[in-house]
Amino acid sequence: MSNITVISTLSTTATEAVVSAATSALTSYLNETSPHSESLLATALSVVSSHASKKPIEFFPNNSSKHQYKTHHHHTSHKYEFYPVTLSSGWSRLSRLLILSCLSVIGSVGNVFMISSLLIEEYLKRAGNAFIGNIALADLLITSILLPASTIILLADIKPNSAVCKMQWFFASCAFLVTIFSLVMSAFENYCRVCTPQDGRPWFNRKRTTAILLLIWFLCTFATSLQYVFEMSFDYCAKENMKPLPSDAAYYAGIMIVPILLTLYIHIKITVDVRKLMTSPNFRPNMIFNRDIELTRTNFYSFIIFVVFWLPFAVVLAYGPVGSVSNQLFYGAAWFGFCKSCFHNVIYCFSNNHFRSAYVRLFNYCCCKTTVAQSRRQRGEGCRPSADVRVHIIPGYNMYSYTSPQRAGNNHSTHHWGKRDMHEL
Repeated sequence: MSNITVISTLSTTATEAVVSAATSALTSYLNETSPHSESLLATALSVVSSHASKKPIEFFPNNSSKHQYKTHHHHTSHKYEFYPVTLSSGWSRLSRLLILSCLSVIGSVGNVFMISSLLIEEYLKRAGNAFIGNIALADLLITSILLPASTIILLADIKPNSAVCKMQWFFASCAFLVTIFSLVMSAFENYCRVCTPQDGRPWFNRKRTTAILLLIWFLCTFATSLQYVFEMSFDYCAKENMKPLPSDAAYYAGIMIVPILLTLYIHIKITVDVRKLMTSPNFRPNMIFNRDIELTRTNFYSFIIFVVFWLPFAVVLAYGPVGSVSNQLFYGAAWFGFCKSCFHNVIYCFSNNHFRSAYVRLFNYCCCKTTVAQSRRQRGEGCRPSADVRVHIIPGYNMYSYTSPQRAGNNHSTHHWGKRDMHEL
């Protein structure tokens, strides 16, 4: 017999002896002091026997209490949590910092490029295209304020408070409302441009467009402020319902469903009217008309992207009280909608030639310091007109540098690179 078997046998024998001695002592004591000794003795023997046989003791008198304990233990045993400011705690702080920083930089640069394209591209310099720039400006609120705020919180490694969360949700709500109403006005402007005769002055001139843009920002800021002043609808940070509106369904229908359906209807109307117009035997589209159709198609793609990114959050809100939805699903759907502001400008780059050309020129300007706008110098009489010469900051390509290929050709160097003027197209 091995040593382990001997030790196990001795341990069992000792335990039985202790239990027997305790039972005898308890029996003699209860017989002398208590008239209800038999019931107490049975309870004590069950406890001692269960301990001696290594069986678990049942602490719950019924199954409901046991279920409540298991449920509480299940909820308190979660290790990771999804926060509205710093995302999931299950991800490393470095990974969250890199993700938010990249999204903020890419989105901010893209939105600035999109706004600048309306200023440098000749075809895009129309008053009606200001609604496209207004959407980019609303996206810039998220990429330049909301995302950097979360990045700073992670970088400083401080605990996010409710003030930061409420500030982020205020800008996100305002940007959402500005975007959805700008999409409606952009679609209506495209319809007036494409499907109505343009003999006279266009209805969307600078004064009217500016007044509409200011009205959109005022109404959206006012509607967003009402939610916090009177604590209406739901609390995004605490994820709980606040004071209900007189009619929540009418409120959400007015700011979400009606504008989306109206924008969709206008784009469908444009498609039907353009097809009828193209089938007309006397109609011959010119270059301006084809450009307008291309821009209208790009605006429709922008509308589809907006619906795709914000539809999950709308479904979560329509599901029921926000308190019944998990944090991961609720805040994950909200952050998915925020990401729309980072990738919206890419649609215009890939689907529209004028925006793509402007993006290329802006990129060349940022990297090579070339001129952006097309311009010509005023020369005196008798001089042959020529285009502006671009001067690169890279020494090897600077025509005024002694190491440039142009100077090397003029000095009759051994390695002749040839002379080539660089003109702006």
